[in-house]
Amino acid sequence: MKVVSLFAGCGGLDLGFEKAGFDVVWANEYDSSIHATYLLNHPKTQLCTLDIRNVSANDIPDCDGIIGGPPCQSWSLGGKSLGIEDDRGKLIYDYIRIVKDKRPKFFIMENVPGMVTARHFDAFNEFLNLFRDAGYIVKYELMNAADFQIPQERLRVIIVGMRTDLRVEYLFPTKLDSNPVTLTRAIGDLRIPPTPYNNETVNIRGNIIPNHDYYTGPYDKKFMARNRVRGWDELSFTIQAQAKNEPLHPQAPKMVYVSPQERQFVKGKECLYRRLSVRECARIQTFPDSFKFVYDKVIDGYKMVGNAVPPRLAFYIALSIRKCLSVSSSFDMNIALIGYVKSEADFNIVKREKIYYIRGDNRPGSMQYGQLTRPIKWLLLHRGKRVELFELVTGKAERCSQLFLKRLGFHPRGNEYWFFRINQVIEDKSLVSTIRKEARELKYSPYIINIESNVG
Repeated sequence: MKVVSLFAGCGGLDLGFEKAGFDVVWANEYDSSIHATYLLNHPKTQLCTLDIRNVSANDIPDCDGIIGGPPCQSWSLGGKSLGIEDDRGKLIYDYIRIVKDKRPKFFIMENVPGMVTARHFDAFNEFLNLFRDAGYIVKYELMNAADFQIPQERLRVIIVGMRTDLRVEYLFPTKLDSNPVTLTRAIGDLRIPPTPYNNETVNIRGNIIPNHDYYTGPYDKKFMARNRVRGWDELSFTIQAQAKNEPLHPQAPKMVYVSPQERQFVKGKECLYRRLSVRECARIQTFPDSFKFVYDKVIDGYKMVGNAVPPRLAFYIALSIRKCLSVSSSFDMNIALIGYVKSEADFNIVKREKIYYIRGDNRPGSMQYGQLTRPIKWLLLHRGKRVELFELVTGKAERCSQLFLKRLGFHPRGNEYWFFRINQVIEDKSLVSTIRKEARELKYSPYIINIESNVG
């Protein structure tokens, strides 16, 4: 299956999907400090370096899925958390725009937990509704990377959308029932001391272990306000995108409590305190050593690693997508419901509310549940000379009351009803002609037909 990656960064999400058998055919990343790293590690992927606001759907190849994580700084609890008040926060709308225009089978969007806090939850719900309006069944979950054998506590919001016409229910991957991966397993074999850097240009050629460089800048008050050391037999703290905030190496003893706002290094052991190297952070993020980061400044190395989705987490998400989509191919997509409405007003309500209903009692024009057990893809609706074709959301009928329909503007007279949810209007004239031919004479009572030719 072909995948497009937006806000690709160095390609952690992409790497996980590649490992799961997906083909990442096209990616977009605007930050020029990342381009060399992406091209080196994803040589088969076409990289677009334009600002995504200047990228149209026509610039992007057709694909089965869109993956990506729009900039998270606007939603981060550690920053100003401006959300959509920040220009970077508004870039999510471009992600939604491209999903809406390309209509892939699925999309994955990753972001920080701050997105679902009370401060931003209205905006978050708006995003979910925009995805739903674009024709997707949307789910989200706060996932901890540590649950998938990743050696750090790392919470991220994962939003998954499945196109409604696929009629599938996505299930997030199940947490792995295994012992957590500790720092010993992740970085314990890196015995060669890393190279220290502050603001000078990095000499990558001097490293026996690629990217085994660490930042030596000062520790500010915020950093020293809590312990930054985890032991060898523990999980790491969350890997950060800012070099100054990276966790300290487990060779040092845990910092000493002074006050609620201050910790200190153990006296006489100060030489043991250093930040994790770029490679150590990459290991904790589950990048293989074969994945090389290209940078002149060590802070850019940390930024690429810290902003990435751990490839191992991406791998398990990708597997769950594969499993979900394998189910969709088992549905019979060539069943149509032929429906009728009594007035132009009702026709317009159907289009506005995306609801079509039929009677469920024993009166003429009714249909019983036994007639509605098969998934129905199409609704051909007619009144007089007006005929329109719709694609249904799930193809499954739902029960509703007379009151429910009246609130939408309909004028039902019975007590029992079934209704279908509509996904979109279908403008394909050849498909309309095919279904009309199979339907023969259009009747006033609803009925179901099998379409002989494969139109799915």
